[in-house]
Amino acid sequence: MIKILEIYTDGSAGPTNPGPGGFGVIVVQPNKVEDKIIQTYSERTTETTNNRMEMAAILWAYKNYGVNINTNEFFIEIPKVYSDSSYAVNTFNDWIFKWRANDWKKSNNKTPENMDLLKEFIELYDQGLRIDLLKIKGHNGHKYNEIVDKMAKGQIKYIAEKDGYTIEFIGSKLKSIEIKNKEENNG
Repeated sequence: MIKILEIYTDGSAGPTNPGPGGFGVIVVQPNKVEDKIIQTYSERTTETTNNRMEMAAILWAYKNYGVNINTNEFFIEIPKVYSDSSYAVNTFNDWIFKWRANDWKKSNNKTPENMDLLKEFIELYDQGLRIDLLKIKGHNGHKYNEIVDKMAKGQIKYIAEKDGYTIEFIGSKLKSIEIKNKEENNG
C-alpha cells in the first residue's frame, strides 16, 4: 500500500523581523475517516528572519521526507508539502534554478539571501530528492496550517494523538486535550 503524506510547514520571526523565531512542521497521512499524524517537529532560534524560518521548515521536510526519484523502486508517492509563504514556495520551485544558472545572482545582480539553505536544497535536488511543494492560503482556518503557525511561534511544542485524544504540549507542560467523539473515530 502506498502511503500518501501531506506535510504542512510554517516559519515565523517576531515581534521584530529579524528577531527571535522558529518553524513548525506536521506530517500527516490523510484518511477519509481520520487523518493520522506521523510526526511533528519544531525549532526555535534567537535571531532570524521570517523568510529564513519559512525556508528552514520546507528544507526540514525535504531532508526528512523527500523521495529520491533515482532509487524509487517501489514508486513511493512524492509527498505534498504545503507552505503559506509565496516567497519560499517560489524560491524553491522556480527562482533557485534561475539564480544558480546565473552564478547565484538575482535579476538585480545581488546574491540571494540564505545561501546556505539554497545550496543545501540544490545539493539534495541534484541527488534526486523531490517533494511536491504547494502554496496554501495562510490564516484561513486550515487545521494543520493553523497548528504549524502556532508551532512556529512557540505556542505549541508538539502534538500527540493517542486513543481518540489530541494532546498539545508547550515545552514539557500540557496545554490542552481534545477528546474526539468515538463515533467520529469509528466512521
